Amino acid sequence: MIEMDSNSITKSSKKGTILSAAFYALAAVLLITAFVSLVACHQNISRQLEQGVPVQGNELAIVNLYLTSCVQYFAFAAAMVFCGKAAPKVLALKSEAPVQVTPYMLNAPAEATGPDYAEEVEPEDEDMDFEAWGFREKEE
Repeated sequence: MIEMDSNSITKSSKKGTILSAAFYALAAVLLITAFVSLVACHQNISRQLEQGVPVQGNELAIVNLYLTSCVQYFAFAAAMVFCGKAAPKVLALKSEAPVQVTPYMLNAPAEATGPDYAEEVEPEDEDMDFEAWGFREKEE
C-alpha cells in the first residue's frame, strides 16, 4: 500500500486551482477578443455592402473574413475552458501515481545455448540472383 503525504495532495490541488484560473482567465480574454473582432468584421462587411459591393459572388470572401478574423478566437477560448477543467484532474492523477516504480521480471532471461539459435547459412553465388532475373555482369 502506498502512503501519500497529505501535503503533496494539497500542493497539487493548489497548483490545479491556480492553473485552472489561469486557463479560465485566458479563455475570457480570448472571448472578449473574439467578440470585438466579430463586431469589427460585421462593420467591415456592412460598409462594403453600403458601398454597393454585391453579396452574390462574394459569399466565399465573406465567410473567409469571418473565419480568419474571429472564429479562431472562439475555438481557442473553448480549448482554454477544456484545459481549465482538465488541469486539476490531470494533476490529481499525477499526485496519485507512485513516487518510484521499480521494474521486475517474473522469470530470469533465458540463456541462448545450443545450435538452435545460430544456424550456419551457406553463402549464395552472388551472380545467381541476377542471372535468374535476366541480368548478367559484363565482363571486360
